[in-house]
Amino acid sequence: MMERAFLETIFFCGVALLALLELYYLQNFEADRKILSAQKKKRTFLFILIAGIQIIPFLYIFSIDFGPTDYQLWKWLSFPVTLFYLFCIWIFIKSLSDLGKWWVPGQELKEDLELVKTGNYHYIRHPMYFALLGIAVCQIFMIQNWIAGPASLFLVTPFVIFQIRREERLLIKYFGDDYLEYCKKTGMLWPKEDKMPILKKILKELYQKIVLISGMLWKLIHKLYSKGSSRSVNRGL
Repeated sequence: MMERAFLETIFFCGVALLALLELYYLQNFEADRKILSAQKKKRTFLFILIAGIQIIPFLYIFSIDFGPTDYQLWKWLSFPVTLFYLFCIWIFIKSLSDLGKWWVPGQELKEDLELVKTGNYHYIRHPMYFALLGIAVCQIFMIQNWIAGPASLFLVTPFVIFQIRREERLLIKYFGDDYLEYCKKTGMLWPKEDKMPILKKILKELYQKIVLISGMLWKLIHKLYSKGSSRSVNRGL
């Protein structure tokens, strides 16, 4: 299983990669700055996001000693958490690629903006926010400290919800019925059943197997308990 230092290194590399990609897209955005609408409050959100996912964890990893507030989780969790973390990184990168030239750093609208419905946006309306929330959850397991670990989840989650609501209102105002129809067919942060039939089938089979195994375990426990009780009665007699 992976050690804490290795998990922290993976986390650092993933977040650093996202930061470099955003800088790359930001350069293209600045070169073609034809904006119809911009909101300065996005800067506050970006600062909180950077503080939660980048600054606080990096201070913990490289400089400040948070030793007294460290905690230790089960090592077997390291592998599935790392897989989910890499999946969230991929979701974020793929979403940037899906948006392409239509990406903007915040709640802003470009001229002749098109509504992207392909790639990750075919399944959910806000895949980048889904990825950020997923990274925030992984941070709890990869940065095992009561300060640096949950920092992102507590700082980012309420602002992600707030930003989604603001962006939804802005997009409805700009695209009108087209975006409302898109909302009916596409989930906000989780795919609707008709978009993910394979996932639905897997979850259904998993649920059935869990019920089956739970029933078998319950019968086994009940059988062992009944034998133990009968033996106690015989000895008493």
